[in-house]
Amino acid sequence: MLKISRHIENIGVHDEEDALMHEPEDLQEQQLEDDSEHDPEALIRATKPNASLQVDYDIALSPTYQVPVLYFTLRWTNHKGPVFGIDAVYQYLVPDEYRKQLKNVGIIGGISFDYHPITGAPMFFVHPCNTADAIRHIAGGQDVTPETYLVIWLGLVGHCVGLHMPSELFATEAGARTPERLGQR
Repeated sequence: MLKISRHIENIGVHDEEDALMHEPEDLQEQQLEDDSEHDPEALIRATKPNASLQVDYDIALSPTYQVPVLYFTLRWTNHKGPVFGIDAVYQYLVPDEYRKQLKNVGIIGGISFDYHPITGAPMFFVHPCNTADAIRHIAGGQDVTPETYLVIWLGLVGHCVGLHMPSELFATEAGARTPERLGQR
């Protein structure tokens, strides 16, 4: 199992209803006050302090599909519990250009919620049902090394939930993907 973590900084919430749905209680109680200005609009729509989130990604092999699966949790860095709810995942992790497509995959969408196969912890995951076909299509039907497979897979699956790989990694692997080297280790 491979673990990757990243922080998302400066998550600001301006809407009180949104804050109640997504922010931990200790942040809900805090308000920014500015005694120097008496702007009526500022009193109506008080800005909440910025918060940060931590995303923990795990990669595990699916025993059913025999492909890697990206599991992940999303939680506030200053709060013990995870942010449960698919809406928070789409709001904070999924780039705008992928939201509609990801929500419309299959019956329940491309992101599901289940127990991690190794740790047993409840986590979100990117559903692996079409992974093997997508990798074959990208690789052009040629055999690829495990390293190249992982780079292709991370680029394909990770990007849709905010796991961005350094472009240097893709450039290095692309240079290694000459036809004579695709099947070699």
